Amino acid sequence: MKNKIVKMLAAVMAVVMIFGMSGVAAYAGTYSDCDENCPYYPTIIVPGLGQSSVIVLNDDGTPKLDKDGNKISAFPAYVQIDKIIKRAAVPALMSLVSQRDIGLSDAVADAIYDAFSINVCDLNAQPGANVKTETFLYPYSECSDYEKEIINTHIPFEMYPTELPQDHIYYFAYNSFANHIGLVEDLYKYIQMVKEQTGHDKVNLVPISQGGSIANGLFEYHPEVMDDLHKVLFIVPALDGSIIIGDVFNDRVTFLDSDYLYNGFLEEIRLLDEHTAHLIEILARILPDEIIMESLNKGVKRLVEDVMIRSTSMWALCPSGDYPTAAEKYLSSPEMSEIRKQTDKYYQAQLHSDANIEKLLAKGIPVLCVAEYDFAVINVGERWNTMNGDFIIQLDSTSMGATSANCGETLPDDYFQQNTHCSNPSHNHISPERMVDASTGLLADTTFYYRYQRHDLTRHNNAILQLAMKVIANDDIKDVYSDPDFPQFNFGRDIRELEEPLEIAEGVDTSKLSKADADELNAAVEEAKILIVKPAIEEDEYEKTAGRLNAILEKIGAKDKEKEKDPTFLGKVSSWLFEHYGSDGFSEMPGDTLRNIITKITSIFR
Repeated sequence: MKNKIVKMLAAVMAVVMIFGMSGVAAYAGTYSDCDENCPYYPTIIVPGLGQSSVIVLNDDGTPKLDKDGNKISAFPAYVQIDKIIKRAAVPALMSLVSQRDIGLSDAVADAIYDAFSINVCDLNAQPGANVKTETFLYPYSECSDYEKEIINTHIPFEMYPTELPQDHIYYFAYNSFANHIGLVEDLYKYIQMVKEQTGHDKVNLVPISQGGSIANGLFEYHPEVMDDLHKVLFIVPALDGSIIIGDVFNDRVTFLDSDYLYNGFLEEIRLLDEHTAHLIEILARILPDEIIMESLNKGVKRLVEDVMIRSTSMWALCPSGDYPTAAEKYLSSPEMSEIRKQTDKYYQAQLHSDANIEKLLAKGIPVLCVAEYDFAVINVGERWNTMNGDFIIQLDSTSMGATSANCGETLPDDYFQQNTHCSNPSHNHISPERMVDASTGLLADTTFYYRYQRHDLTRHNNAILQLAMKVIANDDIKDVYSDPDFPQFNFGRDIRELEEPLEIAEGVDTSKLSKADADELNAAVEEAKILIVKPAIEEDEYEKTAGRLNAILEKIGAKDKEKEKDPTFLGKVSSWLFEHYGSDGFSEMPGDTLRNIITKITSIFR
């Protein structure tokens, strides 16, 4: 009887252990036919911010659908236009008529919170029940067409064939607002699942952007995972966060300065074209400056205090140098103690990042990295134009300490290579334009730099994707000297600049063209086809080749001549208004009616 009880308890414990490992272990199976002689290692991609499908759920747990029957995304927010209009319409109308803030700023703040509240975590830093991450607990080869589309939307690796079999490629999807420690635990279990499914004892790990912060936690909380790794490839990793989050969490938000908001912020963020940016600057003046600024201030305050500071994953994107003051400001109260406990834990992982990567190297695990530079960080925070970066993350974070001049500048004439992490005197780690000294980066010989590359457009840089495919498929590329096609310093690009005109050119009937035009089109197409698969390029080579191809397509009528919206008029109007009236709304411009203002503006351009 005693033995039966012991066996029954053992069985119960086994079931608890199996199902206690979240949903990962429940889907364990075998998806690969390889044996112990398989030359490949399974690769796990840990994507970046928002590069996973996180959907909104109904109260019964089913996906919420839009009017077209598509699942509704919860990232970065769940915007319900009808709800916003219902909440803000009356305050907006009353404020417009009275030119006073009659509930508009509160309505704006509430609308922002309503949109982002789907991602609010509780005081234990756990996400709500009305969101779900669509995970892939099996290799890419087993994904449905829908799932493959999700993956390739964010990382179009299928465009760049690799010898690595598709049953060896895994995509670790996650909620970017979720509990950071929970994500680390899920990744650790995911690695064990992949090993079990493939029969391999080691995997490759490819952390991208925010995925770098998850890797930091993984190496710190589970040092034993190093025995499970064959190779690590970081791609623009947020290993020391982003100064955007650091500035926001420390109340250093630039656009909350009204003079800046009306004088270039919208244009500088590059998320709007110049025409639209200036139009918004002008239209915003229908309300007094105080109402606009109060609405923005309350909206940002609500977003930070009620949403962002409850997400430990957002805290993991705060640079280590900014964390102590931000944590003291927002996480000192007793109710925030559990979140503070978790963020303090990650802070230590962040401080130990370099040391943990060095432990990987000491165990013989190759670690390579891709970093991007010469793009100022988006100008949300005060430091946006004080550090070299890639539009989202400062270079110091993605390169693990490379020294750099600010964007558009060069290192001093008397500056010489420091060789902090490279002792080979024959290695030149100074970038060709003398903007970066890669020798001070932790991985001096294995970090590849791309100039003029925007972080959010990395997926459109075919050279970076080709490099990644080669690195994970075999061990041919060991460092920046392994392949002349992949030098330490290269140039950014957007492959769509060539793909789109090439697609148009394919439909042209050259027999109907003059010989001169046909010859030029064929030459331009051939040049573009060569360049589109060429990893190492010269500065401006993409722009020149795309310009040549577009020019001949426009000449022969295959493509309409691109007519950019002329920003000159609106730009001049916005600049004139700012010069004469600062950030005042139209009703605040003393001694002038709106008609007089329009008359004066019109007279400037006669």
